[in-house]
Amino acid sequence: RPRAFSARTRLLPMKPAAPVTTIKLDSSSRLRVCCRAVKHAASEDELARYQRDGYFVRERVFSATELEGLRRAVERVHVRVAAAAAAPDAPKTERIDGKRYQDLLGSLVKWEWQEARADVRSMEPFLHLDPELEKLVDDPRLWQPAAALVGAERLALFTDKLNFKRPGGAEFPLHQDCPFFAFECPHVDRLVSLQVYLDDATVENGCLWMIPGSHTHGRLPCFEDQGTLGRLYTDVERALPGAQLVPIEAPAGTVIFFNGDVVHGSRRNLTASDRRAFVLTYQPSGHAQFRRPGARPVGEADALKPAGESALPA
Repeated sequence: RPRAFSARTRLLPMKPAAPVTTIKLDSSSRLRVCCRAVKHAASEDELARYQRDGYFVRERVFSATELEGLRRAVERVHVRVAAAAAAPDAPKTERIDGKRYQDLLGSLVKWEWQEARADVRSMEPFLHLDPELEKLVDDPRLWQPAAALVGAERLALFTDKLNFKRPGGAEFPLHQDCPFFAFECPHVDRLVSLQVYLDDATVENGCLWMIPGSHTHGRLPCFEDQGTLGRLYTDVERALPGAQLVPIEAPAGTVIFFNGDVVHGSRRNLTASDRRAFVLTYQPSGHAQFRRPGARPVGEADALKPAGESALPA
């Protein structure tokens, strides 16, 4: 029987947004949200949640048929990467704090932490390796809700990342994205990310965890005594003592839109099944990608046009 995802989740039904064009997210900015023709734009309730918690969730955005195709596509990518790694002329594997990294097929591949495993842990970017996956950037169900959060009428892709959490796959320590992106992105505060679950995500198989409201504290201190990678992981006990962690348990096809400063991570996969997901990060148009040459504009951005204004209560 399909698992019910009512406990420990904050899910919103996929409904067309109200005809709102400007939402007041803080005292200094009014961000365009949508015009009446934009079906998938963020609603007032979603924007309020984003302001308060640093994220909001839409469940079952992708159908079962779509998910089957996406899972096949990401497995094709995994096969290509594994073949490239096994080639006689494969680039050398680098190590940071004992963890394995390798540049393959135009992607930075992070291998599973266990030395004997040949499973990809994550890779960035990945969309360029499959034409069906490349189309995701232009899916209005993904970019339209992000437009108001970015605060731009036209968007471009900043980066894309594919996560594989195979059975027994390791945890991803709690962290913020912005401190990492800030090295290469002067407009880091205008980046918005989303994660799409390709499989049902539970606490047992390593779902995403968030600390609601942690984005309001800005950049938080990281570990100073845990090697190079530790400097990218948030020292939650020191920075946010008593903070509440919330598991985002949700069915496959769910999309989580989140702020680059919200603290998030995942735990080990304790099940016998995969927990796969991908991340897209959008930015205002006109900017280059993070790890790919040139800019990648988002299609159909013409749909976002200025119109009248309304606002949430201050």
